[in-house]
Amino acid sequence: MIRKLIGSNRIIEQYHKIAFNLDTVLLANFIHIKKSAKAVVDIGTGNGVLMLYIADQTKANIIGVEIQEERADLAKKNITLNSLDNRLSVITDDIKNVELKGVDYVVCNPPFFKVGELTRKHVDPAIAMARHEVTLTFEDLAKSASKMLKHGGICYIIHRPDRIGEITAILDQYDLTIKRMRFVHPYVDRRANHVLIEAKKYGEHGTILEKPFILYKAKNEYTDELKVLMED
Repeated sequence: MIRKLIGSNRIIEQYHKIAFNLDTVLLANFIHIKKSAKAVVDIGTGNGVLMLYIADQTKANIIGVEIQEERADLAKKNITLNSLDNRLSVITDDIKNVELKGVDYVVCNPPFFKVGELTRKHVDPAIAMARHEVTLTFEDLAKSASKMLKHGGICYIIHRPDRIGEITAILDQYDLTIKRMRFVHPYVDRRANHVLIEAKKYGEHGTILEKPFILYKAKNEYTDELKVLMED
């Protein structure tokens, strides 16, 4: 199925097992790429949606890395659909095998859950790999991002707030300092279920905690901020 990308003029081909969700839209909105950027890497690019969003705000080369061949092929197809083959590309491999240096930005919508009981509920291995740390742990992500980023480079991720202590410790271990965070709440009176993070390689300590992003006023009723994001 080919559809228009939410809040963008880009188009994508997707199907049930390889789709994208609101997490990607929120992360894309949180990311800020400087005009001077030359290279951006999207770890676990899936069908390439995050790369397409980023392409709207930079002329940099954007490289997606995807371990699953089927997803990587779909990402390549979506790049071609949007006539972006001149500056977007996909590497089909495990990020731990990829040798890239001096990158300005690394972005990632990673697997949220550790391997365990929940993993076995997703009998489809492709879905399990996308949602659970089967082939990419958070430490793998942080280590790879730090290795690729130049001094002062930025890493953007979205994750679960209940892992923020672990996330902070691992990022620090790999010289990535959290500079900006924003918690996402489904409703104003509900606890956060996502956190958006900007981390800088060899950054000085000091974190800006942005105002919460509230998604819904009531059931099926977007807040004004989310409404702007979802507009065509």
